[in-house]
Amino acid sequence: MDKKTQVYDKAEIAKLIKQKIIIENLELKGVSPEDIVDHAPLFGEGLCLESVEAFYIAGGIEQQFGVPIDRTKLHQLRHHFQSVDTLTTYVYDLMASSNS
Repeated sequence: MDKKTQVYDKAEIAKLIKQKIIIENLELKGVSPEDIVDHAPLFGEGLCLESVEAFYIAGGIEQQFGVPIDRTKLHQLRHHFQSVDTLTTYVYDLMASSNS
């Protein structure tokens, strides 16, 4: 099934965001999906990612889920990138709007 037509529930999206996008794309060594708390901040405190890593997360989302993210407007999308929970909702909503 094509990623653009693949249907994921929020739990599957969160799992893929943690494993494929955050851990694998950002090459985080010694971090497992269980180490990432869904509601914890990704940037600053929490996982302590740096702002440039938002570009890699956006690219990973595009590749994994087949939904476009305008990376030139990431500063306007900052609230979607706060945690795994907010990213999951954002991706779920993007996929729902692209499949309708």
